Amino acid sequence: MSVRRIQTPEAFAELYQPARYKVFWGGRGGAKSTAFADALLAQADEQPLRILCAREIQDSIRESVHQLIADRAKAGRYPFEVKNSEIVHPNGSRFFFAGLWRNIDSIKSIEGVDIVWVEEASRVSEESWRKLIPTIRKSGSEIWASFNPELKSDPAYQRFVITPPPNAIVRKVSWRDNPWFTKELRDELEHLKRTDYDQYTHIWEGELRTYADGAVYAKQLRQAREEGRICRLPIQPAEEVNVFYDLGKSDATSAWFHQRIGPDDRFIDYMEWTGADIDEIAKAVKASGYNLGRHYMPHDVEHDILGFGNRTRKQMFEAAGIKPITVVPRIRHLHEGIEMTRQRFASYWFDEQRCGRGLECLSSYAYERSDALNDLRPEPAHNWASHAADALRQHAQGFRKGKGFDEPVARQRVPITATRSTTWIV
Repeated sequence: MSVRRIQTPEAFAELYQPARYKVFWGGRGGAKSTAFADALLAQADEQPLRILCAREIQDSIRESVHQLIADRAKAGRYPFEVKNSEIVHPNGSRFFFAGLWRNIDSIKSIEGVDIVWVEEASRVSEESWRKLIPTIRKSGSEIWASFNPELKSDPAYQRFVITPPPNAIVRKVSWRDNPWFTKELRDELEHLKRTDYDQYTHIWEGELRTYADGAVYAKQLRQAREEGRICRLPIQPAEEVNVFYDLGKSDATSAWFHQRIGPDDRFIDYMEWTGADIDEIAKAVKASGYNLGRHYMPHDVEHDILGFGNRTRKQMFEAAGIKPITVVPRIRHLHEGIEMTRQRFASYWFDEQRCGRGLECLSSYAYERSDALNDLRPEPAHNWASHAADALRQHAQGFRKGKGFDEPVARQRVPITATRSTTWIV
């Protein structure tokens, strides 16, 4: 190996060792991106490498690490030529840049990738990971990932930190590992530590968030926890259980199981399926053992034609024993449904165990961030977390008066004691 032209912090020395996975995560100021760029440049200077720099969303080259790679190449006096969409070396090494979401199939067609660097890996969906990893199949190829952690449920955190794969280097790094940590950043760190310790631990120490940045229902979920409405809920066997669905096509299908008890909307269970057909979903719902009532499904259930016989999905669900089905009317804009859900949230109760996965999704359902503008986009991200949120939204849109859906008549409430809360039976 040739002499490196730029010194690498000691915490990142393992980037120069062979391993299938190299994952470095932690808080701000740890020099993760700079160390990754320097290590890739040094190795690409020594031998021809095809290096893919990927992220979940990349609407333009400005949203990639293109500029960082170019700047570090110049600082190290490497003979790379910086082009508009790629960076190349006379020895044949090439850096190229791509977003994973909506582009994963085109990435799958790329041959001979030696190293993929997935930046901001906490924002990458499980679907993207499942498709990307088998794509990097060249002998000796490596998958690098860097990220600041968000939620425990994030696919990158689960995949690499909770259950790391074989032949993986997984390291937590922080600002303490950065020998060039500036006084300006130190002052910023100390100020936040004094004024907002929780934010300090997340941003600078790399601790997990309770809710994603820009979470759509963060306020409502926080209030529900404070009021004890996320707890262990008893199931009332005699009461009907309505089911609210979001129906996936190439992605997940989600369902919330709901009982209306007096003024309370109790979500007693949550189920999710990926790659399951209608018969499999129907079988699981019927096997739940609940006293099933109505099934609320989005408007396209009676429009999409599937399978033999030119039948709609509604007809196929009915044939599989899922009925009666109420079709929830379409709304003009997504934000209208979100606002309906927020307004209804004060009546929502969730079983924290049976609805655990659904609650993780709701905590992660967040407005997409535009890195170019450093601001949130007007629409939430469509990812692994959005299906549960869309299914819950069917309740707010469909289970109310005035749209052809009558609410159950409120009954006299009798208090009982539930874990960490007060709930009601009739």
